[in-house]
Amino acid sequence: MTDSNARQAVFAPPAQTSDQQRMRSRHQQAARVFSVTASGPEAWGWQGRTLGRRAGRWWLRLVSAPADKRNARLWEGTAAADSALPRSVPRPRLHDVTEWTENAIAYRAELSEYIAQSALQSGGPVLTGDVDLPRSWWADLRSALAATATVPTDRQAVRQQWIDRNFTRFLGTPVPTITSWTTGHGDLHWGNLTPEPLVILDWEGWLRHEVAQYERITGEEGGRMPAP
Repeated sequence: MTDSNARQAVFAPPAQTSDQQRMRSRHQQAARVFSVTASGPEAWGWQGRTLGRRAGRWWLRLVSAPADKRNARLWEGTAAADSALPRSVPRPRLHDVTEWTENAIAYRAELSEYIAQSALQSGGPVLTGDVDLPRSWWADLRSALAATATVPTDRQAVRQQWIDRNFTRFLGTPVPTITSWTTGHGDLHWGNLTPEPLVILDWEGWLRHEVAQYERITGEEGGRMPAP
């Protein structure tokens, strides 16, 4: 791994070996609850917060957080997306969920449809190599985001009051007024997109956000996408 790639590896095991062991043990515990056997390679989420592995025709994902600090929007996001989004939005379908608390740590295990395609980028959200995507892929992405935008929800990224309070304080810039909001994925990057046929992964953070957020990615016309 090069220094550049190492900087991108934000999706990695927890820094502490004890936390790695704890997550692996609880992942196995969840597999027993679902009566499945996890056998695929490990896929760690942001700073080791989640651990996913293939389990036959399923994908078993475990998320953990201190019981008194878990983010309810993220915690329940995958299940909420599964029930609210139109079927036309290409995504893994959720099959079952279980959760528990142990030693002041909350765990949530989700058993979803396994997607055989690899994401366009692994280890982080930023491309480290070129990808060549056909126009049909971009059309499918725009269609999926347009369908998502029609879904009503009270899940909100930030509110105008937060923007008013913090932009000048932290950035020293004029406060923008957000006049148009839409429902979106909330974490749309190359690590959550597959090549053709398009599947959009990791819906835990879907929410309302400002319309401008996806203008660049949906404005592409297809073809080769160079790495930065």
